[in-house]
Amino acid sequence: MTGRRKRGTAQPAHRIDSESGIALLLALLVILSLTAFSLSLVLFTQSESRLGNTFAAQSQAYYAAVAGLEEARGRLNPLAADAIVVTQLQQINQVLYLVNGSSQDPVNPTNASSPYYDYEYAQEFAGGFGAAHVLTSVASDQPGAGTSYVIPYKWVRITLKTEYASQTDVNQDGILNSTTPINWDGTHQDLATNMPRGMPVYMLTALAVEPNLIRKMVQAEVVGTPPLVPAGGVGTAGSATLTGLSATSYTSPNLTLNGKDNCGAQNVPGIAAGSTITTSGLSNIFGSPSPVVQNLLPFPQTTVSIIIQSLLPQAVPILYADPTHVTLASGGGSLVGTNVVLGQLPGYSSPGQPAVVYADRSLAISGSASTGYGLLLVNGNLSITGGFDYRGVIVSNGTVTLTLNSTGSIRIRGSLTGSGNLSIDSSASPLTHLRITYDSCAVADSFQSLPLDVRSFKELSF
Repeated sequence: MTGRRKRGTAQPAHRIDSESGIALLLALLVILSLTAFSLSLVLFTQSESRLGNTFAAQSQAYYAAVAGLEEARGRLNPLAADAIVVTQLQQINQVLYLVNGSSQDPVNPTNASSPYYDYEYAQEFAGGFGAAHVLTSVASDQPGAGTSYVIPYKWVRITLKTEYASQTDVNQDGILNSTTPINWDGTHQDLATNMPRGMPVYMLTALAVEPNLIRKMVQAEVVGTPPLVPAGGVGTAGSATLTGLSATSYTSPNLTLNGKDNCGAQNVPGIAAGSTITTSGLSNIFGSPSPVVQNLLPFPQTTVSIIIQSLLPQAVPILYADPTHVTLASGGGSLVGTNVVLGQLPGYSSPGQPAVVYADRSLAISGSASTGYGLLLVNGNLSITGGFDYRGVIVSNGTVTLTLNSTGSIRIRGSLTGSGNLSIDSSASPLTHLRITYDSCAVADSFQSLPLDVRSFKELSF
């Protein structure tokens, strides 16, 4: 008799083994998938970490190279305490290196076996080092130089710019000149043969190498600010009024305007104006080609405001330059100063310390012993009364009034330029004098106090 199989009876053994095998296979697949995911996550993390480290090293090398450029740019200022003398750079084949090495890590950029060899030089100057005149290297004096804490740039190369070296057709003649340096006149660049009175443009090229051998090379073109060439020892875009001692009471003038260059370079008129010049009383005025030039149109310094704005980034506000002696006038509309000190005048045993000072509004200076050296930029009217001894350049975007009294003489060596009318009065005091003498050396020294401008910047691929 055949009966039904009762519920709960055991499954065949081969079916149980099959189901167990499938479960084990699925578990292994899950474990393998998790393992693969974990490994890929680890690899991805490691890759990201390496990329991050590489990026950090590249950034450090880049900014180290920029730091090298900045050290060189700062030391190219002839008034810097650690100035690099570049007057020896007269030919385009001359090259000077600022090196940043140590006895354990010597830097010789002209040695082909050196890890810091300057391969780029031959790309910019035909003949490479075989045709170069390599000047004696200058050592870096940055804090930490020669130690493990040094900023890791290796060298900065200083050369004169040429069209070929910069791959720039400056004069747009279709030829990249490789034999003539480039000069700058404050508005544009040209071959030095076409612009002999311009400022030389220097090319600074810096290499930095990180301990993991990541390298960066950057390049900048820098140039000094060309000195102002004034229309006269005293110049005004408006009219000028000169009042000296009365000729009926005195025989010797105490007012002198002298455009004959005290430095012997180039004479200018004693006074030049864009409108009329009126004189009364006694005065001595010298200059060339004429002592007095009036109705000069267009007046060369009518863009006084542009001159001031271009120099403003390097200037110190006058309230910071001499906070002891300069204050805001009542109402705050102007500035007043008494016995101000705007830069240290040079002396017999001191070269002096020029300052670039900016007054953002009208300025009135009085007292018996005001002094200054450098550049004084006034965005407004300028009034000077009493003793004032200044060497350098004074530029006023407004009227200029000079008034002599018995407290002291007014003496300016350099140049004075205004965009408005000018009034000079020495009639009140026969015991003091008012003398303005054009001095191209004082003008040049004042502009040398400015840092070199960066005209271009790029990172080089190599």
